[in-house]
Amino acid sequence: MYVLGVLLSKSVDIVNNIQIKLEECNSEIAKLILDKFNKVISKNKGWENIKKINQELIGETTNDDDLSSSNLNLDNYLSMKYALITSVDVERSFSMYKNILSPNRSRFSEDSLSKHMVVNFFFNTN
Repeated sequence: MYVLGVLLSKSVDIVNNIQIKLEECNSEIAKLILDKFNKVISKNKGWENIKKINQELIGETTNDDDLSSSNLNLDNYLSMKYALITSVDVERSFSMYKNILSPNRSRFSEDSLSKHMVVNFFFNTN
């Protein structure tokens, strides 16, 4: 499922609100989920950049040094207005290719593998 037109600020707010709600919960399960959540966020090297870009887009920061230190110009920032913060499509393609390149398909030629991948991608995305 593709969600189009979701503002980056909305996506960042959702993640931040999840973190706040988890911190407010006192159950052991919520603490475990919060711990996992924090580990995932801390491993994501781009999350801090996404938050900085979001702050620039919504006007929370006006420091020009933030803009210049990230190697992004104004056009790059504006193109990030509707950026997706997840990579589900990439993960889905890995799963699809894992099925194509299974051990029982060892006799694919390069040409037939290429054709199979195109057909498989077409039918899995439509």
